Amino acid sequence: MSTAPHPTARGLLVWMQSHPGRLRDLLDREAAGEDDLAPAGDPAVRAHLGFVAEALAANAAPAAAPALERFAAGLPALLAAREDDVDAEIRRVGEAHAFEVDLQFGAEAQDDPAMRSTLDRRVRVAAWTRVFLDGLDDAREGHAPVAGPVLAWMGARQTRLADTIFAMDRQAKQAEIDRGGPDAVASPEVVNRIGQAAMLQAHTRFLVEALAEHL
Repeated sequence: MSTAPHPTARGLLVWMQSHPGRLRDLLDREAAGEDDLAPAGDPAVRAHLGFVAEALAANAAPAAAPALERFAAGLPALLAAREDDVDAEIRRVGEAHAFEVDLQFGAEAQDDPAMRSTLDRRVRVAAWTRVFLDGLDDAREGHAPVAGPVLAWMGARQTRLADTIFAMDRQAKQAEIDRGGPDAVASPEVVNRIGQAAMLQAHTRFLVEALAEHL
C-alpha cells in the first residue's frame, strides 16, 4: 500500500500551506460566540472542513469548479443546519470507536478520563467529516458519490493516520521545547492542547488525501 500522496493531494496541501491566514480567518469566524474553543472543538473542526472545501474549489478543474465553489460558500450554513445529523453520527461512530479502544487498550481504557476525552474528540471529528462528505456528494449531483469510498479509504489506513498524528504531536512538542526548554511540555494542559491540534491537523491532511484519490 503506497504512502506517497496522490499528485492532486500534493497540490491541495501546497495551497493550504500557502494560505495560513485564511485558516485563521475561518477559525475566528467559527469561534465567534462559541464556548468550546479547544484546538479540536467543534468550531475548529468546522473551520478545518471549510478550509478543505475552499482548497477543493481553488484547485478544481474548470468543469468542476462552480459546484465546488458553491459547496465551499454554503458549507457554514450546511453544517449549522445539520447538527442533528452530526449528533446521530456521533452516536453511531462512537460505538465503533469504543469497540476499537477496547480491542487496542482493554475495556478499562474507557474509564481513563484522558482516553475518554481523546476518544470523544476523534468521534466528533469523524461525525463532522461524514456530514461534510454527504454535503459534498449533494453538491456534486450527477457525479458518483465519494462519501463511501473516502470513508472506506480512510478506514483501511488507520495505522497510517495514527502514525501521522504521532509524528505531528512529536514535532509540535519539540518546537515547544526548542522555544521554552524541557519544562515547556511539562503541563498536562499543554500536552492536551498539542495533542488535540495534532489530531485535527492529521485528520484534515488524511481527508485531503482521501478526497484526492476519489474526486
